[in-house]
Amino acid sequence: MKRKILSLLVVLCLVMSSMTCFSWGAGGTGTSYKTAMRKTENYMIKKLSQPGYGDEWYIIGLARGGAAVKDSTYETYYNNLVKEVKKCKGILDKRKYTEYSRVCLAVTAIGKDPRNVGGYNLLKKLADFENVKWQGINGPIWALIALDSDMYKIPTVKSVEVQTTRDLLIKEILDQEIEGGGFSLDGKKPDSDITGMAIQALAGYMNRSDVKTAVGRALTVLSDMQKADGGFDSWGTKNAESNCQVIVGLTALGIDPTKDDRFIRNGKSVLDALLTYYDENSGGFRHVNTSTAGYKPEVNSMATEQGYYTLVAYDRLLGGKRSLYDMTDGKTISKPKKAVILSLKSTKTKTVTIKWKKISGAKGYQIRYAANSKFTGSKTVAASKSSTVKTIKSLKKGKTYYVKVRAYKTDVKGNRIYGSYSTVQRVKVK
Repeated sequence: MKRKILSLLVVLCLVMSSMTCFSWGAGGTGTSYKTAMRKTENYMIKKLSQPGYGDEWYIIGLARGGAAVKDSTYETYYNNLVKEVKKCKGILDKRKYTEYSRVCLAVTAIGKDPRNVGGYNLLKKLADFENVKWQGINGPIWALIALDSDMYKIPTVKSVEVQTTRDLLIKEILDQEIEGGGFSLDGKKPDSDITGMAIQALAGYMNRSDVKTAVGRALTVLSDMQKADGGFDSWGTKNAESNCQVIVGLTALGIDPTKDDRFIRNGKSVLDALLTYYDENSGGFRHVNTSTAGYKPEVNSMATEQGYYTLVAYDRLLGGKRSLYDMTDGKTISKPKKAVILSLKSTKTKTVTIKWKKISGAKGYQIRYAANSKFTGSKTVAASKSSTVKTIKSLKKGKTYYVKVRAYKTDVKGNRIYGSYSTVQRVKVK
């Protein structure tokens, strides 16, 4: 009897094992993201025989993924783009300004300058705030992503009705947040795609309390929207692209979607869900896994380009690289020089005056002082970029104070890049 039960258990285990293997083969979840990325890359390269305007998402993904693409592929794309830009005299579209954002991203990804494409500065289009936001929230989102891709300065264009600024773009996005959190095109019910995109645009501004709070709500909403299989849908349809935008948004924040419990359901992550849309036979991704809303479960161009660059975004996260749209790789703002204190005196009761050497490019200075050499309980005061002297008052009479100074620069997002502190100096207060 025991032998019979044991035999049944063995058979059952074998059956379950076979079912699991079949499930992975049919659903695509048995394929590693690395394999899917490599095969989809090959699929995309074959499709790009004569790349040109309209192939930007393929170009962005391949370039950011470090794909084994011949230099001539990117040169062909760029040359064909220049021809198109010249042909239309720099006007890619009169209303859809996301066209300019997309092209700017592609051009930046291959190391070219969107400020001179066939003699046209495409960033000038993004300086027209009214036209940028004509498409709704989509416009400001992608304009901000494009401008931040290489920390571009927004051109000043006198002829526009409203000059674009980063603050305006951020405000426009935040103003369209749906009550309770999240974003969508219609502004009524949170949509996973648009919410993911909004997070991508805002990720670089988490030092702002308003942005941090809105992104926090968006993450909560996305977590609540996640399905039992780990995936997401949009407008009631489960699809690959919804998973893509969520993953890219999470990676932009430095969140690993396979390890954060907020985005795992029944042991399945949103990355697992995305890989169910991967086509193991051809390479590439399906928009849907079952016939839905006129779509068939077959490899789809949009799903493929998004599926690929999403895997690239995830791979960059694991590799400790900059996020998908942060194309400032190796282009960091240099730190200010080490500050030098020229004099430190106490000429009046309970005060000290510090004078330091002006540092070129500094946006301001920070003075730190304390009544001990270890700077325990220290205090800091600020000085503007034009200052080279600071007087500190209300100090303890007869006490020796230790002082040091450092300069800082700021990037376009307002983040401070500090230089080294000066050599510490001390002075006895009168």
